[in-house]
Amino acid sequence: MKKKSSRYYLLSAAIMLAAILFGVYADYDPVFNNIIPLCFFTALFVIGSFFVVDIGGNNIVALSDAIGFAALLSFGPAFAAVVFLTGMLFYVMVRGDMVFQRLVHLSIGVMGLFVAGWLYYEVFDGRPGLCGGNADILAAFLAGLVLWMVDRVCIYATLSAAGVKNIKGFFKQLKPYFLSLPPLYIWGIAGSFIFCKSGYFFTAVFIFLLLIVFVFMKNQKQYLDTIRNMVFSMAKMIDARDSYTAQHSFGVAMNARRIAEKLELSEEEVQAIYETGLLHDIGKVGIRDSILLKEGPLDNNEWSIMRQHPVIGSDLVTNLHFLSGYEKGIRSHHERWDGKGYPDGLKHRDIHLWARIIAICDSWDAMRTDRPYRKALSVDMAIAQIEKGSDSQFDPALVPIAIEVLRMKVESANKSALKDFREISQ
Repeated sequence: MKKKSSRYYLLSAAIMLAAILFGVYADYDPVFNNIIPLCFFTALFVIGSFFVVDIGGNNIVALSDAIGFAALLSFGPAFAAVVFLTGMLFYVMVRGDMVFQRLVHLSIGVMGLFVAGWLYYEVFDGRPGLCGGNADILAAFLAGLVLWMVDRVCIYATLSAAGVKNIKGFFKQLKPYFLSLPPLYIWGIAGSFIFCKSGYFFTAVFIFLLLIVFVFMKNQKQYLDTIRNMVFSMAKMIDARDSYTAQHSFGVAMNARRIAEKLELSEEEVQAIYETGLLHDIGKVGIRDSILLKEGPLDNNEWSIMRQHPVIGSDLVTNLHFLSGYEKGIRSHHERWDGKGYPDGLKHRDIHLWARIIAICDSWDAMRTDRPYRKALSVDMAIAQIEKGSDSQFDPALVPIAIEVLRMKVESANKSALKDFREISQ
């Protein structure tokens, strides 16, 4: 951890130094000659920095991104850098948290603006306010793409150095930002054009309309989050119906996450597998208590009903677009590698990866939990059963990985329990 921390600070210092050097050699005539526009854009930037939308994967976009790009296209990189620097310093002072991290991000933003400005004005000979027509519009899009790439690469590099993110997942994490890129830079291009052609009033009206769009997007996100929380609360209620499985879905989800991390899947997919694990038994909401909570063995008719729960669960989440893909893991978590599972009799890699992972975790948690008709199996006995099911019930490629993860989890829990015992005994 110390090595990662030192790498992080060294890389952060290098980025800050690069931003300072860009600033030292910049042409500030556009800044001193346009004080009123500078104040105007800075005020818009400050307002826009508080209008953010969560785009998934612990990532956000802010309206200030579009305003900063509009400043760049209107008056050049030094002007935009001053707007960005002033606006972000105000934002940092107001928020007051993670100051060093925000200063690093500020340096990355300044550096990106100078690189994008050099591309637009020097390489493509762009003109302020896109007065050069279609050629300037194309140059602006390319400059926006470069600005975006500088931002993403530098931020991921620093987070990787800090040990927060895995740089291997960089490209898999670009999707939400790539989808947000076109509207942000189209807005920036439009804002610059409107300002240079129509002045302050119409630019302010345009930004006001964008604020409304962002408010709508944020409210829509909050609405979807509410529905999402309701779905996961329903899953918890299902577990709570049976005291023997009160933490079952959570245990399955945590182990599924650990296995997904061991497979070095992207952060987005790891989170999706975790959430699918939480929801894997949600279909039991459609199963009667007389069957679900029966203490003795189920008869053939009852088993036929019980085996419908993966289908019911899949149908419940299919039409919820924010849970897109989860239905495959939910529907297939009782399929077997040899094709003898249910509900569809899938085999081998026709079974979705998430379902193959959850199948192992589901069986593990069931074996390690007391039931009315038996006591929980020991760690060694449960692992022996997982190994026995390799190439018949479970994916043989996943079994050794899962066993390694499950053993580590048990050993970690035992060490924690021993430490607690020693502290109590002292």
